[in-house]
Amino acid sequence: MGSVNNPYTISEKTQEVVDDYNSFVAGGFAPYPVALTRVKGAKGWDVDGKEYIDFLSMYSVVNMGHGHPKILAAAIKAMEEGAVINLPFHSPYYGKLAKKLHELFGYDKFVAMTSGAEAADAAVKIARKWGYMVKKIPDGKCHILTAAACYHGVTISTVSLASKKSHLFGPFVPSVGSTSPSGKVVAFGVIDDLKEALEIDGDNIAAFMIEPIQGSAGIISPPKGYLKEVAELCKKHNVLFICDEVQTGLGRTGANLSHLRENVRPDLVVLGKALAGGMYALSGVLGDDSVMGLLDPFEIGSTMAANPVGCAAAIAALDVLVDEKLSERANKMGALLVSTLEAAKLPHVKEIMGNGLFYALVLDDKPPKVTPRRIVSLLAQRGVLASAAGLKRIRICPPLTISKEELLKGCEIVIGAFRDIEDMGELPAEVLVDVRH
Repeated sequence: MGSVNNPYTISEKTQEVVDDYNSFVAGGFAPYPVALTRVKGAKGWDVDGKEYIDFLSMYSVVNMGHGHPKILAAAIKAMEEGAVINLPFHSPYYGKLAKKLHELFGYDKFVAMTSGAEAADAAVKIARKWGYMVKKIPDGKCHILTAAACYHGVTISTVSLASKKSHLFGPFVPSVGSTSPSGKVVAFGVIDDLKEALEIDGDNIAAFMIEPIQGSAGIISPPKGYLKEVAELCKKHNVLFICDEVQTGLGRTGANLSHLRENVRPDLVVLGKALAGGMYALSGVLGDDSVMGLLDPFEIGSTMAANPVGCAAAIAALDVLVDEKLSERANKMGALLVSTLEAAKLPHVKEIMGNGLFYALVLDDKPPKVTPRRIVSLLAQRGVLASAAGLKRIRICPPLTISKEELLKGCEIVIGAFRDIEDMGELPAEVLVDVRH
């Protein structure tokens, strides 16, 4: 591991990868200065052969682990068959996936997209059509309400849903977001805010859309019973309840869908990330005929949505979720994670928040050198991939298939990093991971 005071340095091979990215790539998500060339299960290896334990799951993309053999085999088979794009003709895989989702979650219909942001955007479109056709909201008055600090993507429409956005991308999509038509801001987890907004503006609100646990905000869980109260209020005011399960769904929080932990049934459910087991870009929206049946051809979809490779991978991924009891495993391994870290009495950590294997280490009022950015950089140096989540949180979200030995080894590295961080020298700017995840 080397001396605590040795600065983290980037190898020549990694620097070449980083230089190409910085020179020719625009936008993106400020990736770590780690260049992975191979991943398997809960581990990855970089261009120099250095091994890492994945405590991030690529932001809940690989709940089933990297390269799960059953999912990989299904994707390869579909690709070898030709992967006919599912636009002008039928593919057996799309209908089979929709049927499997129906059998697993009980919703009548599924519409596929590619990214979580596209799926969130589709949910907004669906809810608006329902608002005009069923609820009879006056033309141009339909509002989609969200919660402050939410994250549903970075397209212009999904950024509009958020409370924090840059003026450089405005004007934004109207009549969406965490502010009601009359100006009431709805905070996440505060049921009285939603109650007030619906009592005043409920006639023109088609849907309330939230994450069951706010992921990008720092793994923020609402008070117990909040989702149930939300469902009841939405039903009372004839407002659709939409759960964005892109990060929280498919076993991540210890349930096949996170909202099931409170025994509620949203009107629409947004899925993504782990849906195709990390093998392919696939997302979508679940709902019943009373809402989804309003859609006409050509209203929701895209060229690569429902691609047979993604659908085949998703069918296999759902089988893995059920057959390997990954939700139960998330709870078991999550309990081990928390007990191990709590027993170590980590310096500078005042709380461990989350469920399943979806956790945040919440930092206290720390010395200047104890920041998420520095801690995550030190973890990467020592072979653990985690993520900073804002100014005071570290995201810890291993694959649900991680072994006990891998989990404990990763925890040992986390414990060591927290104990050593104050003594670390200055880290070069190029190795510090970004905090905007």
